[in-house]
Amino acid sequence: MLNVMRKHAGSWMIKVLLFAIVIVFVFWGVGSFRSRRASKVATVNGEIISIAEYRRAYNNMIDQYRQRFGESFNDDMIEMLQLKKQAIDQLIDRTILLQEAKKLGLRVTDSEVADSIMKIEIFQSNGTFDSRRYHSILSQVHLTPEEFEADQKNVLLGQKLTRIVLGAAKVSEAEAHQWYDWQKTEVSVDYVLFTPDRYKDIKPSEKEVADYFEKEKEKYKTNPKAKARYVVFDPDTFTSRVVVNDEDVASYYENNLSQFTTEDTVEARHILIRVDPKEGEEASQAAKSKAQEVASLAKSGQDFAELAKKYSEGPSKDSGGYLGKFTKTQMVKPFADKAFSMAAGEISEPVKTQFGWHVIKVESVEEASVKTLDESKEEISRLLKKRDARNLAYDEAEEFYERCFEKDDLVKNAKALGLTVMETETFDRGGPDDLGRNGRNFANTAFALNVDEISDIQEIDGRYFIIQTTEKIPSVIPSLESVQSRVESDLTKIMQDERAKSTAQLMADDLSEEKGFEEIAAHHGVAVKKSGLFMQNSSIPEIGSDTNFSKAAFALASVGSHTTKPVKGNAGYYLLRLSEIKMPDAEGFDSEKEEIQKRLLGQKQRRVMQDWIDARKANSQIKIEREYIK
Repeated sequence: MLNVMRKHAGSWMIKVLLFAIVIVFVFWGVGSFRSRRASKVATVNGEIISIAEYRRAYNNMIDQYRQRFGESFNDDMIEMLQLKKQAIDQLIDRTILLQEAKKLGLRVTDSEVADSIMKIEIFQSNGTFDSRRYHSILSQVHLTPEEFEADQKNVLLGQKLTRIVLGAAKVSEAEAHQWYDWQKTEVSVDYVLFTPDRYKDIKPSEKEVADYFEKEKEKYKTNPKAKARYVVFDPDTFTSRVVVNDEDVASYYENNLSQFTTEDTVEARHILIRVDPKEGEEASQAAKSKAQEVASLAKSGQDFAELAKKYSEGPSKDSGGYLGKFTKTQMVKPFADKAFSMAAGEISEPVKTQFGWHVIKVESVEEASVKTLDESKEEISRLLKKRDARNLAYDEAEEFYERCFEKDDLVKNAKALGLTVMETETFDRGGPDDLGRNGRNFANTAFALNVDEISDIQEIDGRYFIIQTTEKIPSVIPSLESVQSRVESDLTKIMQDERAKSTAQLMADDLSEEKGFEEIAAHHGVAVKKSGLFMQNSSIPEIGSDTNFSKAAFALASVGSHTTKPVKGNAGYYLLRLSEIKMPDAEGFDSEKEEIQKRLLGQKQRRVMQDWIDARKANSQIKIEREYIK
């Protein structure tokens, strides 16, 4: 197959990031071509998913998120996103998909694999497949062409079956219109609110507190605790062992040229005269006339920033219309086209966008530039040292883990390799104090282990840990006396909440007798407020985001109808009366139809694919090793 590729080899010119290669394997992982070890994380219908495959898939996922979020990507995000579970689930899904594809007799030829690889942009120079570049990039991510091609074959096989499964997903115009009406309809309600904290007179008796504690004592159990020992591999300690030569720097520069390229930028201010698209051409022309008047004032020498503060209707009004520096793709097209055609100091005539009419003043213009290799050397060298130090740290952690995996003796193997074993004090789910905010991730691993069990390699805040739990202290139920104030406070809040709910229900019962909403509200000592118009899933004026409130409002059948039971909201218990329904503009659907159908189709396809996978999972024999179930 590579002979076919070599015929299409072209010149050397890398335009995309090296790590784009990782994206190919986010679902598929890497390693199916590699020899499988006896150790495994799961089996699917007898087929083994190895630890090596799991580690590769998990690390690729980490790299992808690190590329996306940069410095803001941390251990809390890893835990929140459940990346370990995602990696296992994706490998299981992949295995089932490939097994089903083979059952159906689907095949992928070598020529299909070759064609697909030659179309991957990262392997191209000037739009043509480059064999030298192909080998260079694979070597940098420690893959042979044979390994990559075997995995690419599986990718294509899975895609063939996926296309068959997704072929059943369709979205009709009626479905799209129904979604448009549901999403764009606005309602306004009159409402009253019963807040629990208004009932200051509630104080539970000693018996009530004791009874509540007896009933809910599990809630007050102490946190379980543990002790652990660990060995840590910090990439910073490996930096001195990294040697970066000029060839490495030049190769990285060529492979990541876009990283050193700066686009054209414009620094500008603007004055926006808003136009509501629903108001029609007459309103648009009136706004344009106003914008022209403001433009004339600016061109006559009046201070543009002061004019923006006085006339602009945009969010940058208070800062004198200042937008800062931006690239052409960061602004809507009509605005960007005009701004990038102007010289520094120039003031435009009004420009129309979907937001209204803009008057633009360009403050400065900076042309695109490319940092030279010499200018970038120091930056690249630092980056490569950091990357290679990280790889060295992981490799040593892996070597140490393999020794512990075989001999199950962390202390003995650490001593043999000259490594320091750290011992923790007793800690709870928050983790050891000396690990700070990263302690929780350490604790999650430690608590998942049995006593004396050794963990897999754990990446915590950029360092690699091998952890062994040495002691576990179970949680216990404390005496009532030791948690008296906490129990009393909890019960008081519950009783206040119950009072708010029951009082709201009394008003709801009165309303069912068809008495006036305002009259009954006054009788119960609450004020009637108006929400103003709001849409599904949008913020409610004066209330904010409140799912239950919104659902209750949109469930009301007609203007004048009201809720018959209290609605539990974020601030307390509400009773609502529908005061207005505003249907969306029918003409607006035509302009959004294509985008809505595309969005709904994507949602339906994901649902169809997941349902299909789940059905096969239900009929499969899947066993996940205990330590990977989280």
